[in-house]
Amino acid sequence: MSPDILLFISDQHAPQYQAGGQMPVDTPNLAALREQGTAFDAAYTPCPLCVPARMAMLSGLAPHHTGIFTNNDTLPQTTPTFLHAMAAAGYETVLVGRMHFIGPDQRHGFTRRVAPDFTNSGWVRPQKTLEQDFGVHTQTMGYKWCIDVVGGGASPVVCYDDMVLDALEQYLAQPHSKPQLIVVGTYGPHFPYVAPPELFLKYLKTAQLPATWQGNEPWLNAQQRNLQEPNTRAEIVLACQAAYKGLVEHTDGLIGRARAAFDVFTQNRGTPALFGYLSDHGDTVGEHGIYGKKSFFEKSVRIPMVFAGSGVAAGQRITAPVSLLDLGPTVCDWAGADPLPEPDGQSLVAVLRGESADADRTVWSEIVDKLPQGGWTYSCMARHGQQKFITCHRDEIHNQLFDVIADPDETTNLADAQPDETAAFAAAAARRVDFSAAEALQKRHAAAAAVLAKAEIATGGDDRERYRDYPSAAKEAPQYCVTNLTSAPGKSQTYEFYGLPDVNN
Repeated sequence: MSPDILLFISDQHAPQYQAGGQMPVDTPNLAALREQGTAFDAAYTPCPLCVPARMAMLSGLAPHHTGIFTNNDTLPQTTPTFLHAMAAAGYETVLVGRMHFIGPDQRHGFTRRVAPDFTNSGWVRPQKTLEQDFGVHTQTMGYKWCIDVVGGGASPVVCYDDMVLDALEQYLAQPHSKPQLIVVGTYGPHFPYVAPPELFLKYLKTAQLPATWQGNEPWLNAQQRNLQEPNTRAEIVLACQAAYKGLVEHTDGLIGRARAAFDVFTQNRGTPALFGYLSDHGDTVGEHGIYGKKSFFEKSVRIPMVFAGSGVAAGQRITAPVSLLDLGPTVCDWAGADPLPEPDGQSLVAVLRGESADADRTVWSEIVDKLPQGGWTYSCMARHGQQKFITCHRDEIHNQLFDVIADPDETTNLADAQPDETAAFAAAAARRVDFSAAEALQKRHAAAAAVLAKAEIATGGDDRERYRDYPSAAKEAPQYCVTNLTSAPGKSQTYEFYGLPDVNN
């Protein structure tokens, strides 16, 4: 009998933020999932940015093979995803909520969609309608403005995610004849850093400044320095951390709802079940002076990955590195579907069933980013054993090597102290990818996206699959407001700092 499968994919959840993690959060549902299933505690994204990570996840191909390194890109329709493979095997492939597809193809192998996306689906951000929908939060979804509105109150993220779970529960309450592969996509705990008021105040009481919050490490490379937020201050770091923890706890509640509804659904059908939870990338939340994604620091590049269900080994903790690229091969293997051709990931089914993971595997992550001086710059990360290597093209003098087990906050760069290991990693990175070729590929993709954007402006975009039904409270400054905009959304927007609320009374 074909198993029913539900994959819950959040956005921007650093796995260090959970019960029993480095940054404790009350996540009882995630803790139960880990206890009852197999958790991969060294899982990494192939790119610490939404669209490249998700397109790599779906296709099983690393970003330097898809050519997708930014959020303004998409897979061609001729690139199959593991959803196509599952549909070919007889599955209904159902998208509930977010996936961040760009362009007219909003399916890429999904046969049904039962809840819309959070972000726009076109090549141009519809500024006017975004302001109507998100209000004060319009640009705080981007890392350059994410600390402009911080606090505790209503937010579009929480409203959207609650809608997604309502849609899932309604779908699972209906009868379905085909085996089901259901992908649930939430936007949380992605910023804006605004959590439900009670959760924000709860975590503000215990928030602590990370050791690296000022971001003055001399070994930071050019790409990392470009990501730093120059206007940060200690109180804002604390408030962002509190809000992020609150958003993680809220997401955990949604995981519990999804799993409970899925359990009832599969019990009624009498089918084997597989439930998975993962995210596309993490969030540094102020460490190294950086907020959000796009860096290769642990809280940005590591992801949660845990599975439970019929035949999955319980209570298993896998410390060997794995990749988000492994999701498609694993799901296809689990369901007996034909694999995609030449994937960069690998099936983890044997590990889920109790066999040992490959402790000698090297897992990679990569990005091509634009720096202030112009042009595109390739950066990558490699994780092998306890060591993690980071390099930035044309800034190799700032190559980095960390022991992420002994130094989880990545405060000590070992590159100079261990030159042989650093050189070996650098040589492996150069063999794997031609850095200049990757940059040229991104340049071509950016030029193509510019043409598509101009055409969309001239002919009008189709934004029907974006959710827009937000209450007015979700568009306003938070109830407990630490920072808030003092100008309309735009490139020159500014914010005002109000200070932390008193949580001692």
